[in-house]
Amino acid sequence: MEANSVEERLTRIERDFDELKRQVLGLKPRNKAWRDTVGVIPDDELSRSAEKLGREWREEANKE
Repeated sequence: MEANSVEERLTRIERDFDELKRQVLGLKPRNKAWRDTVGVIPDDELSRSAEKLGREWREEANKE
């Protein structure tokens, strides 16, 4: 009985693995995705403030 259970589990694992492999191998990387995001943030006071805070945070974090 246990061997049957192990065989069933193995069959299910193999089936799941084949499905995951098919999905992963079917993925295609997005080409030049960064170009889609350049200029998305508007040039306004809020964006400039966020940029300044981010720059200050990175400078402080890089001191360590």
